[in-house]
Amino acid sequence: MPPLSLRARWVLPVAGPAIEGGWVTVHEDRIVSVGTKRPSGTCRDLGNVALLPGLVNAHTHLDLSNIAGPLGRPGMRLVDWLGEIVQHRLVHPPTPAAVEKGLRESSRLGTTTLADIAQDTPSDETTESAGPEVFSFLELIAPTTDRVGQQIERAEKHLAASDGAKSWRPGLSPHAPYSVHPDLLVRAVALSAEHHVPLAMHLAESPEELELIRHGRGPFRELLKRLGAWDADAFPVGLSVLDTLRTLAGAHRALVIHGNYLGEEDIALLADQSDRMAVVYCPRTHAFFAHDPYPLEKLLAAGVVVALGTDSRASSPDLDVLAEMREVHRRHPGIGPEVIVRLATAGGATALGQHHRWGTIEPGRRADLVAIALPEATRKTETDPCRLLLECDGPVVATWCGGRQSSNAKTQGRKDANQ
Repeated sequence: MPPLSLRARWVLPVAGPAIEGGWVTVHEDRIVSVGTKRPSGTCRDLGNVALLPGLVNAHTHLDLSNIAGPLGRPGMRLVDWLGEIVQHRLVHPPTPAAVEKGLRESSRLGTTTLADIAQDTPSDETTESAGPEVFSFLELIAPTTDRVGQQIERAEKHLAASDGAKSWRPGLSPHAPYSVHPDLLVRAVALSAEHHVPLAMHLAESPEELELIRHGRGPFRELLKRLGAWDADAFPVGLSVLDTLRTLAGAHRALVIHGNYLGEEDIALLADQSDRMAVVYCPRTHAFFAHDPYPLEKLLAAGVVVALGTDSRASSPDLDVLAEMREVHRRHPGIGPEVIVRLATAGGATALGQHHRWGTIEPGRRADLVAIALPEATRKTETDPCRLLLECDGPVVATWCGGRQSSNAKTQGRKDANQ
């Protein structure tokens, strides 16, 4: 396959300044050049678009992609919403079809890599058909000691199954403090370190979770009692989020999912461990539950690695990372647009330990790209393309995963022209 050069109104490399009228040349699955000079060979003018690295969805639940819209009602307590999830999964058990539907939607919306909290080990047949590279974090739930061994066995089988997998990479996800016995967390962290795989955990997500961790009481304790899953030994009074973070720091890599209620000491530890720990912010899910304002400014100022996620369709209208970026821009006007673009690209790559492979547009990186339409009215006067991208409603018009253009998106602009 000969090299292909793509021109865009704006190229946003993330690794450097925006390039007006820039060209990106791709050969097979790699980026080979970036600049303003028109290359020879096969060229395609994409028209009035921003061309940026493929978007990274650092947290989602693809098995819930068969939900038409968020479950429950906006502003409800997380503990009550979890009951909606349990009921949904009883009626609609996870299926490969739901996962594949989510992958197709993600590809169409510009996502080239995603971190999926999986109920089962995927197959190459399921993950390869839709294009994005998948990190499959097997969800582990064991609130009581007697369930820990079975969950570790599942984790070991998941890791073994990843040997030879072509389209997905393994990860582990001890679900949350209220659903994971401390013994399970310690053993999952050890497996992460031993097998060099990332680990993800929902943490500091709600006030009710903090009440359980600190005082061993509250709605989550009542829920666990109703489910016959309460273990008082798992929640000694006086625990903190910081205790859990210290345990997670022993993993190969750790993604703290949500982190809505992280305190100053928590943030300091995450900053100190930024070479292997990150926080994943899910803006529209955060808004759905009407949480307190998200500490994004504090996280970034401290030097914490932050990535973006969509969570699932059970708490968000779709799997659109671009919509999450625009939500961040609306809710955090003090954060520069270029920083927000970085959160959804290089931030996700760094969180997953893949910053050397993708997340920026520069020679040698994997050819993961997304083209997003820009408004015509301001194309001659706009000097901040990142702001323009976030303040318009232009859709994704093309996605390339490893140099292959997705069949679910089509480019605008002129056809190929051989030079």
